[in-house]
Amino acid sequence: MQLRSKYFTYPVIVDGGDFYVNSSFTTDAEKEMQGYDIKFTLSANLHNPRLEEMLKNGDVAVVHHIECPQTCYRRCIKTKENIAETIVKDSDVNGIVQICSFLIADKNLEKYSNDLFSSDYRGFKFDIDAGCVLAIGNQINFRINKVKDDLANTSSIFSVMPNLDPTVNSMKIDLTRQKIAIILPEIAFNIYKNMSPMLDMQKTMHSLIIIPALEYVLSELKLSKHQLYLYEDLRWYRNLKKACEKIGFQLTEETMDNLDILGVSQLLFGNPITDGLKSLAGTEDIYED
Repeated sequence: MQLRSKYFTYPVIVDGGDFYVNSSFTTDAEKEMQGYDIKFTLSANLHNPRLEEMLKNGDVAVVHHIECPQTCYRRCIKTKENIAETIVKDSDVNGIVQICSFLIADKNLEKYSNDLFSSDYRGFKFDIDAGCVLAIGNQINFRINKVKDDLANTSSIFSVMPNLDPTVNSMKIDLTRQKIAIILPEIAFNIYKNMSPMLDMQKTMHSLIIIPALEYVLSELKLSKHQLYLYEDLRWYRNLKKACEKIGFQLTEETMDNLDILGVSQLLFGNPITDGLKSLAGTEDIYED
């Protein structure tokens, strides 16, 4: 949402406003990439003794409104803490993300007054409905650049093909080509070929086939850490190296000993296992007895 000038029938703390004296409400936001997800750290600093007390008592609350106009994603984080953190999926946003923060009445406030009202309002009392704005913070805009482009389309790094030998019943991996060749038994390949175009099955396919293949690849690279230069001319290695850098891992000889093969494999594909299981279950929600 875009903050715009607005007239209020009661005092509101706003930058440049004259409703209050010696009072302020300033907010900020920081972003940090966690794999393909975005972690937002949201802060709010309120300076007004009466409202600070009301915040502690739960009469008012800080609300951070997160919106991406391009994807119509909207989310509100309500808190009484100075710092709040939230994770937004990379798939939910694209381009500009706007964060606007407010102090709102969390319940109906009867005969609200404040010692720091400006002289024009001092002594007045106001009935304020729950949800009404009492202070307006800053608007912070972030540009979110997608990082999944290198691997989200598996054809950029993997080539899935059938093994025509009817005696072979297991998956094989070939790293000598420009793309990582995932060679499946013919029956398994036909099932994969039929199901992989289905968007709701892609997470499942990643979990069953791509993640194990990527684990194998990273294991081989870890074993070959002193000879990584042998892979430099292969397109799959360059794309994989670039994708690892975007999630904060350098694919180098010095870092290979600390490589979490399972963790990095899942992170590169946005941790698809839970979503894949949900697709198989045919539901978005999983309940435990």
